[in-house]
Amino acid sequence: MNGNRKETRVFHSIMAFEKEYFPKSFEQKMEEKPTDARALGSNLAKESLDKIRTRLAK
Repeated sequence: MNGNRKETRVFHSIMAFEKEYFPKSFEQKMEEKPTDARALGSNLAKESLDKIRTRLAK
């Protein structure tokens, strides 16, 4: 009777669960660089200013 019983796994974080059951997705997520809102906003502002400078220079 005990042959059909499965071992219960306890995961203490979502990362541990994803690492166990979705290894490819987990690896891709870890390779991505985290971006916060402030860094993203400053990069977009810099890009738009560069575009404006190039248009004004023409």
